[in-house]
Amino acid sequence: MSWSIEDFKATSLEVGQWCWGTLQGAFNEKQTISQVITDAAIGMIPLVGDVTAVRDLLSVSIGMSSDPRKRQEVMQWVLLIVLVFALIPVVGGVIKGVGRLALRVAGDAAKDAELLQEVVQFLNRMGHGDAPQWLKALDVGKYQSQLLSKVKDFCATLRLAIERSLKARVGQLLPEVWRAQLARLGDGFRALQDLADQMVPKAVKELDAKLKTLQNMVYRGEIHEIATGGMPRVKREAEAYLEERKLAREIRQGKFASTECAVDDVRIKARYQSKIDAGWPDILADVSEDVPAFRGEQVYRTLATFHGEIAALDADQLAGQTLYRAFGNPSKHAPWGSKAAGGRQPAFWGIGSPPKTAEEWRVRSAVLDEWNGNGFLAVVHLPSDFGTRMPTAKAWAGQIAEQFGDKVPAQYLEGGGRQLVVDMGALATEITRIGESVKASGTALTETINGVRVDFHPTNWTNVEDVYGYSKFSEDVSGSARTRRLGSDEIQTKVANSKTIAASRTAASSQE
Repeated sequence: MSWSIEDFKATSLEVGQWCWGTLQGAFNEKQTISQVITDAAIGMIPLVGDVTAVRDLLSVSIGMSSDPRKRQEVMQWVLLIVLVFALIPVVGGVIKGVGRLALRVAGDAAKDAELLQEVVQFLNRMGHGDAPQWLKALDVGKYQSQLLSKVKDFCATLRLAIERSLKARVGQLLPEVWRAQLARLGDGFRALQDLADQMVPKAVKELDAKLKTLQNMVYRGEIHEIATGGMPRVKREAEAYLEERKLAREIRQGKFASTECAVDDVRIKARYQSKIDAGWPDILADVSEDVPAFRGEQVYRTLATFHGEIAALDADQLAGQTLYRAFGNPSKHAPWGSKAAGGRQPAFWGIGSPPKTAEEWRVRSAVLDEWNGNGFLAVVHLPSDFGTRMPTAKAWAGQIAEQFGDKVPAQYLEGGGRQLVVDMGALATEITRIGESVKASGTALTETINGVRVDFHPTNWTNVEDVYGYSKFSEDVSGSARTRRLGSDEIQTKVANSKTIAASRTAASSQE
């Protein structure tokens, strides 16, 4: 699609309606100013032919500039930043398309199955042959600074166009009521610009949450080489069909994907074995083919709980750190609970400020419902002389990786917090003993064990199970999709066995 005179006039006419509503009169002056505003917006779009992007962006931004209530609504900002992606060269158009589809996620199985078909068709048209690879790598958060800059630039550009129009001869000819309306619109764009720092991050977070649903409904694309009438062979994506299958496990690389943990990767032993031999916890001891994100592949289970680099810390480096660990009684999904406050040795501990909410604990620490029912926290304050008190203490530290449920397969937790794997020996044993009495009494308690202060307290969180990490689509797999190339007989069937139409379709495809 390319801009034509008709497109420009039609869009300018709509801009005039958005700016001035149903007020009558001064048509020529209004239309001239509308064209100035439209031209200013066109100048910011990298793809000159994107008529829809200009029209939609002007419609939404003028609506928000005119209505203070809309400027406070996060979903209005979500729609705005989706459209602002059109201002980002190369990737912006594709993300804008997927983002607009994500806004329509409704939680209704039938409607969202139809939505998935549109996602498949859109990605086919855009030529992304490996759709899972593209979608699982999509992180709108990394575009936040660009979006913020583009929103401010867009608002400033339109505000400047309005100010210049009011000062120009055409603006001077407008009746005062029109000038006042246009001035209010300019003030609205200034207000949008001022609110951007506060609202854009909220909108990005909301859009990212909606995209998670699509990322769990993605399909696998196939690329085939086809001959095109004597021309060089080109790659073209196969037509898609829907297949009922869970694909969440195949899209396992989110923002905090597991670090390299494959048993057959010889680099891993070379990386960690020398430290293990020197007394650090053996994070290569537990080998499994049942880690949900790597089903069927042999991986080091403990390594798979980490994201990115894993650091080896000695007792002196642990000094002064705050550790925390949740424990409690049996629960619905964790019938044996996380009973031991000190854990099995070596044990996982969170590092840093203890979580303040159930959501922060579940999601950031990626603690699956089936692992831990919560109830209490043990918070350990390692003293500055910890290296002297426990000189043999050694730990592995790093960021927490995403986790997929096993016994509760619908659950997915993003991770991103920090954790230790550490063997605290007798200190952990004493923490477990005291933790049992705290569970029995249900009251908070502070103890000092060999110079180490440990706070025990109930969390009083009631929303710890069946709440976090569950997509509305988890149990409905009809929305998952996979692609394969359709046979010629299938193409004919889908067009009522019309060979003429099938031939036309094939010819049209080769020309795209």
